[in-house]
Amino acid sequence: MNTREYYELFRYLMEQRCLLPESIVFVDDIVNWCKENDVPETDREMPFKLVSRGKGCLMLVKEDVRERVIDERIRAMMIRDQLDNAAVDRGEKLNSIHKKLAYLFLREYAVSLPDVGTDEILADNWTFGEMERLGYFRT
Repeated sequence: MNTREYYELFRYLMEQRCLLPESIVFVDDIVNWCKENDVPETDREMPFKLVSRGKGCLMLVKEDVRERVIDERIRAMMIRDQLDNAAVDRGEKLNSIHKKLAYLFLREYAVSLPDVGTDEILADNWTFGEMERLGYFRT
């Protein structure tokens, strides 16, 4: 899937986090971009990466992302969720490509927050809270 088709979604999410829309950078390969810019990264399938740059940041967006990769990352979240609360399946809420991309985009942002850091469950919880705040799960 070509992620450029979802630019407006990413622009909206950036604005919601007080980040400049022009800080969205579409790249062919996040790992290569990171290597060229002295940023550590080894995940070749990573769809998004938030990179600090001086006083601002860039959100790298992999231009072509396989839907399999998106589904694998959503499945990983669902497994983590079962460890936290087996009675609730938040993955069911991610029932469209827009919601899945918003989840992955916001989750990448979440790991940059000092009170979340590398804790995967905290990152998932923050992301779902933010998606709720933005109205993604209204019925």
